[in-house]
Amino acid sequence: MAEASGGMTGGVRDWFANVRVDETLATMPPSVVLGFALAGVVLAVYGPAWRLAGYPVTIVHELGHVVAALTAGFRLRGVTVRGDLSGATNFWSHSTAGTLWTTWWGYPAPAVVGWALVWAAAHGWARLALGILVACLALVFLLSRSWLTVAVVLTTGAAFGLVGWYGSAWLCTVVVYAFAWLLTVGAVRGLWAVVRAHTSGRGVQQSDAYLMGRRSVVPGGIWLFTFAVVIGACAWFNVDAVITALD
Repeated sequence: MAEASGGMTGGVRDWFANVRVDETLATMPPSVVLGFALAGVVLAVYGPAWRLAGYPVTIVHELGHVVAALTAGFRLRGVTVRGDLSGATNFWSHSTAGTLWTTWWGYPAPAVVGWALVWAAAHGWARLALGILVACLALVFLLSRSWLTVAVVLTTGAAFGLVGWYGSAWLCTVVVYAFAWLLTVGAVRGLWAVVRAHTSGRGVQQSDAYLMGRRSVVPGGIWLFTFAVVIGACAWFNVDAVITALD
């Protein structure tokens, strides 16, 4: 039994060794690190590009709700992405605390995933990160409730799957890294949009923070602040990673 356990441990260690790539942010020229970070930023801030690149960010937003709902023990009914880049995750809730937990994880999710992807790109785990992204997208695919949602999930999953399976270590790393910046800036963009909704009063009823305020004694503005703290921390980590790689 001990020998079998040792063999299994060795097999897992070998698998991780094969998945890990030698190309990291530290091995790339500073111009490449800065260039692909800017590429992700441009996709998130340039209007025509955002109209397409924003869909994967919305998917990650909804994925945050999905994972949180599963950890709360809720039953999921489906995920929908709309043409205006908004989305919805329907779940059957049975507790206020679990509902708040599930609702909270939408806006911070892209920033948290962006932080994790930058870490993966900096430590040689870009190919593994792509595999995890594909697995998460497969989960969303099973919950998709519109043709647009199916199209976005399949397109994004196929792209990441092909890069992860056939791409070089360099390609895996830069794709993960650029996508991380798209998610990070997309999270900031989403936060700014919901802050404007709260300050103007237009569309605030669809805000996650507003809904959380309605279900708790904590005002929606405080929930917005918690979003901002997490998103800001993730953004700062990613900026610091770029600065470190440029040194």
